[in-house]
Amino acid sequence: MVIGIGIWAFVIYIISILVWMLLLKRNIAEAMGVGLIIVALFKGITALPNTLAVSLVSAAKESSFLATMLFLLMAVIMTKTGIIAHLVELLNSLIGRVKGGAAYVSTCASFLFGLVSGNAIANCSTVGAITVPWMKESGWPKEVAATMNAGNAGVGQAMPSCTAMFLLVGLAEVSKAMTISQAYIAVLCAGAWTFLYRLLRVWLYAREYHVQPVPEDQIKPMKQSFRDNWMSLLMLVGIAIPLFLTMGPIAAFLTSVKSFGKAGVGSINIVLWVPILVSVICLIIGRKNLPHKAGEWVGLAKGSQQTFTTVGGVLLFALAASKVLTMVGFDRDLKVVLNSLSLPNLIMIILTCIMVALVAGPLSAVATTAAVGQVAYSIMVGAGVSPIAAVAAFMICISTEGASPPSSSPIFISCGLAGVDDPAVIFRPLITDYIVPLLGVATLVAVGIFPVIH
Repeated sequence: MVIGIGIWAFVIYIISILVWMLLLKRNIAEAMGVGLIIVALFKGITALPNTLAVSLVSAAKESSFLATMLFLLMAVIMTKTGIIAHLVELLNSLIGRVKGGAAYVSTCASFLFGLVSGNAIANCSTVGAITVPWMKESGWPKEVAATMNAGNAGVGQAMPSCTAMFLLVGLAEVSKAMTISQAYIAVLCAGAWTFLYRLLRVWLYAREYHVQPVPEDQIKPMKQSFRDNWMSLLMLVGIAIPLFLTMGPIAAFLTSVKSFGKAGVGSINIVLWVPILVSVICLIIGRKNLPHKAGEWVGLAKGSQQTFTTVGGVLLFALAASKVLTMVGFDRDLKVVLNSLSLPNLIMIILTCIMVALVAGPLSAVATTAAVGQVAYSIMVGAGVSPIAAVAAFMICISTEGASPPSSSPIFISCGLAGVDDPAVIFRPLITDYIVPLLGVATLVAVGIFPVIH
């Protein structure tokens, strides 16, 4: 079997990113930029300037690029306005009295933050800064607290707020099979399955380590907590409104109205309106915590600059590289390789899930999607998985990024918050208690045992 140039371009692209990040210790944005240049060379040295220009301009025009910037802005606003702290206090009053309650609160808070942010590092840092010390105080071993915080970090990457979903659905082969709205609901279901597993994992840990409930003196009475913190729940309205307007009975009614119609409903872009509405709501209810002087606003902008430039650069270069790989025939060459294999469908699905997780370990969710998204989707669909289930399963696989040793940032952030000196001590439990089971959940979603709605 002859391996086409598209396959070689992809392999060298991945190797160049890994070398730049892991051996040269440079940041992910630089690595993705270098990877883009190297893969563009496969179109010819003389054509390099034109290849880069065409791919970058095309990538910058993608709606997923704007959506990413809006979700990043939303995460900054949520953190600055203190919405998460209010949400954690409310959750504590609700479920803190069960055994291991602090960890349940942490898991639920990670889920809700991930629902609107889709960023593993932001999730790990924001929620973990509040809940990791609290878990230690309530009797959780520091290593277990760090493990759970890192294991929960990626829950948002299995959610529709994750930039990778927009990138994946924007790929040519995927966009032919579904709309953003269909993918949004399906991925929301996928994220819910991973959340349920994480709750099960807390229950198993609580039994293993005999952790007791949060002390009563650290729990506000429910009525008082709700009175003080109920407004934090309003951020969920920012998600609900676009969903109700684009699907279900309200959407059906609006479609029937002549002055609005199907075109009006179709013009509502969920992925743009969710971050806008959530940001506006958080700005209103958390306005007291916002800067009041121009210098304070400048400081806030400078503090967020690195996040925006890094994530923006990663996404731009990843989208551009994906387009260049298509130019050099990666999809065509991959199909030739796949057609030469004769493994059972279930084995192909499992191997695909493992492949995605292995790539997601050293790379970001977005970079992984750009690198192997179309490949994984094609393999799964070729193995009999429905297109919508293939997207949902892929999102679950990349959500293992936050818990993948040895280079995942949430691991080191969590260990720092918990006071764990050697991060290597949580590598094994992260693999056995989070990565492997989550790949199992992805497989069950792919084969239809865990259903998703669309």
